[in-house]
Amino acid sequence: MNKITLKKLNNRHVEKVLLRSVTLSICIVEVDIDGVRYHVVDGKDKIVRFNGPEHANNVLSRMTTDKAVLVHQSPYAEMAGQPEGEPTPPLEVDFNWRAEV
Repeated sequence: MNKITLKKLNNRHVEKVLLRSVTLSICIVEVDIDGVRYHVVDGKDKIVRFNGPEHANNVLSRMTTDKAVLVHQSPYAEMAGQPEGEPTPPLEVDFNWRAEV
């Protein structure tokens, strides 16, 4: 997947922000720019980990967007009545992105 640094996202508008849950308290961010999806990375090309969606929003508050969503992919679909072995689509919930513009 393509990568974009935190620095390049300052004062930038993106089409969509995806706050992807990795664990209960850690998320990573992906952004869509001109139809291309990017992982948000640091200056050393490592994917940035945030302590939840609010932390990500605070760090990236100088970036604006048309839409932001929380994304969660559950490995436990069968526990919620889904058939075993079949991949379930990720759950996407709208997130109110705040920008300091």
